[in-house]
This record gives sequence, structure tokens and C-alpha cells, in this order.
Amino acid sequence: MEKVKRYISGQHTPTEIRWHLAFLVLVFWGLVFCAWMGYPAEHKYSVTKKTLSALGSFDERHNPEWFWLFSVAMVYCGLTMMPVILYIRRRLMAVSEFGARVGSVFFLVGCAAIILTGLFPDARQPVIGEVQWREVHVKVAVMIAVAFSLGIVWHGGLIIRDKLTRATFAEQGRFPYLSLIGPFLVCLPVFAAIGMRIEWDSVWAAINGIASAPRNEIASHLSDATHGLRKFPLLEHLSIWALTVFVVWFAAVLPTESD
Repeated sequence: MEKVKRYISGQHTPTEIRWHLAFLVLVFWGLVFCAWMGYPAEHKYSVTKKTLSALGSFDERHNPEWFWLFSVAMVYCGLTMMPVILYIRRRLMAVSEFGARVGSVFFLVGCAAIILTGLFPDARQPVIGEVQWREVHVKVAVMIAVAFSLGIVWHGGLIIRDKLTRATFAEQGRFPYLSLIGPFLVCLPVFAAIGMRIEWDSVWAAINGIASAPRNEIASHLSDATHGLRKFPLLEHLSIWALTVFVVWFAAVLPTESD
């Protein structure tokens, strides 16, 4: 029981965190693979035409029988990623206690949003009054993207700032900062591709209208801003793959003497 408590709080040893990461990836993608295997052949699932969320949709045109496997995968991923975020926070406390805590908040919000995307599948049936499952799903999916994007940028800034000022990890291996910056380089092409497909005029319109515009008008601006993304499902898949690589790589290469 003490070991379980230690794992939940992110108190892993370097070997333990690598095993934790391995189970996270294998179980999550294994469940996603099973959901894909159960996807009706006549619906012709393709990463270039359908989002990953289609695997978790119980709509008749998607995956009405095995959608729940995707829901289990998302809930499992969000829950098991939380201790990893706490582990990352613990390792970065030597760099900046405030920075490590703020960064972990971004990531933990993203983890909570991952869980909610599993609990609210991408389906068109109403869940509360006239509100559809899909409406909730889309909002929490956007929360995943925003929270993890902010978290990645924030942690990148922490690492770069520390390298240029304190060099906390300078004596821990020959190239500690080179290995730490690698995970961020995986995300850069994805960020660039997303940025090119966002209608930034609509984003600024939504931001400017926060204080005065009606909620439905702001929602309309945000919908217009992401219209280009919805037409390119492959980008969503690339984002999820990049996030998987980032979390695993970053947690695995963090210096182990920063406690």
C-alpha cells in the first residue's frame, strides 16, 4: 500500500517511472487498437478522414458496439498520467518551485480533460436537455489542446531560462539540456502546422469579446478559428502522437539528482 501511495504522488524512482510510462503507453494504445479493431469495416475508418474520437463515438455511423473501449482508454490515460506529471514537477522543483507548480497545473488540467473526453464521447445524442454529448466532448478536447500546449511552452521556457542562468543540471551528465530539449523539438512541427490552420482573426475577435460579447458569439468565433483544423483530422492524430512522445521522453530523461 505504501508503494501505491508513493506512485500516486509521483515519488517514483527513475526505473519505476520508466515502467510506469511503459504501462501507460502499452495499455492506452492497446485499448485504442482494440477499439479500432471493433470499428465496423463498412464505416472505413482512416486517420486522414476521421478523428481519433470517432473510435469512441456510439453513433451508428461510427463505433456503436466497441466505443466504450476508447472511453476506458481515455480515462485510464488521464488517471495514470497524473502521477507522471507529479513526478515531473518533483524533478523540476530544483529549477523553480513556482515554475514547476504552475507547469504541473497546466498538465493536470489537461489530464482531467482527457478523462472527460472519455466520459463524454463524440456522439450526437442529447446528454443534458438539448446539449449533446458531442458539444461537451469538443469543449473538453479543446481544453486538452490548450492546457498541454501551454504546459509544454511553459516547461520549455523553464528549461531554457535555467540553462542560461542557473544551469541547475549542468553537472548531471555531459549533455543534460540537449536531452531535455529533444522532446520539445518533436512538438514544434505540430505546433507550426496547427498555427497555420487556425484563423487567428477569429481568435482575436473571441478574446476581444470576452468582456462584452454574448457567449454564443464568442463560441461562433472560436468555431470559425478551428474550422481549418476540423477539415484535417490527420493533424489531430499527429498532435496525440506527439504528446505521447513528449510526455514519455521528457519524464524519462529528466535528471535524477534534482530532489
